[in-house]
Amino acid sequence: MKFAGSLSEADKEKSWYEIIGVPFDSNAFKKGTRYGPKAIRKASQLLETFIWDYKLELSDLLYYDSGDMILERNFKSSVEVDTTRRKIFIGGDHSISYPLVKSLFKCDEVAKVIVIDAHADLRDTYKNNKLSNACVMRRIAELIGFENVLQIGVRSSSEAEYTVIKDKIRIYDAAMLMEKGVDGILKEIGSDNEKTYLSIDIDALDPSIAPGVDNPEPCGLSLESVISLVRGIIKRVNVVASDVVEVNPKRDNNNCITSINASRLIFEILASYSDNR
Repeated sequence: MKFAGSLSEADKEKSWYEIIGVPFDSNAFKKGTRYGPKAIRKASQLLETFIWDYKLELSDLLYYDSGDMILERNFKSSVEVDTTRRKIFIGGDHSISYPLVKSLFKCDEVAKVIVIDAHADLRDTYKNNKLSNACVMRRIAELIGFENVLQIGVRSSSEAEYTVIKDKIRIYDAAMLMEKGVDGILKEIGSDNEKTYLSIDIDALDPSIAPGVDNPEPCGLSLESVISLVRGIIKRVNVVASDVVEVNPKRDNNNCITSINASRLIFEILASYSDNR
């Protein structure tokens, strides 16, 4: 099953954008996010592909769902990503972002990373694994420079992680987002032509609307806030690739609301990509 609105195999060469599943959860302490791409694709079929706010038919955007990435043994730290089209990757646990960013960074296709997430993910190691999803932003920051990482929506970290955050990383936590509002945060972020990777951990959303995650964190963001952030970021910043990660369908409710909301966010990324071509 392909993501709703995808071009057919016969028309894939016409595509401007590409969706790629990354069914990987080997770096997560809890398992199940490997089933995320399949669940999100299935959930996408439940949504209208006409985006009301844009008055836009999504299937007119010429994007192709190329299926799931074939994961090699060394995927944890290295992967090859072609740069012919803007990408949206569907996770998978959050650790997938590191090899993807690394590949694009080595090709000078990414200089900065913006992440929307409930957790800092800045541990140096977790359960003796330096590539854990709890360490993904630490590895990315070490790769591209701490000054080139922007975190939004954080509301949980260890004390050691906070020490790293307060000294080195630009961060708008959940409380700041509530105080300043989305427009205030976007105004402070400003415009930037540097090539940027946008990563969205679905647990940034409040657990009441995204229960299907491994580490639910209370007092989260609304879907409307995250959609507004996505629209505003892609309007102001040169986002060349993005991901939506950490959907665990084994932990979702019967309505599959977490997968549905993840699908909607991918719809919004595609619409925003197109609006800023």
